[in-house]
Amino acid sequence: MTKTNEALAAELQRVLDGVAKLQDVLDNPVNQGDELQSCFHGLQHFLADEDIRAKDGEYRQMQEAEMRKLIRLLRSGADCSLLSTVHFLGTSGGAKA
Repeated sequence: MTKTNEALAAELQRVLDGVAKLQDVLDNPVNQGDELQSCFHGLQHFLADEDIRAKDGEYRQMQEAEMRKLIRLLRSGADCSLLSTVHFLGTSGGAKA
């Protein structure tokens, strides 16, 4: 696993735990790299859907499961093509949640 993968996975876990803001993670130069670029579109959905997660428990559970999946993929050293399959709009392909 690359240092970028480790840093990004750790920061996304902090977002999931409610102690960091996703926008700050996306803006942090430490997290920049191919890994972030490959999952950036999906993370934008997570960022934009905060209001929906607050109102819809099932949607929140789905998006949080997708975030856990992305974190696991990053920690496992998955390649960018697999990272890009996590889209946060439903249960994505690739590795299981």
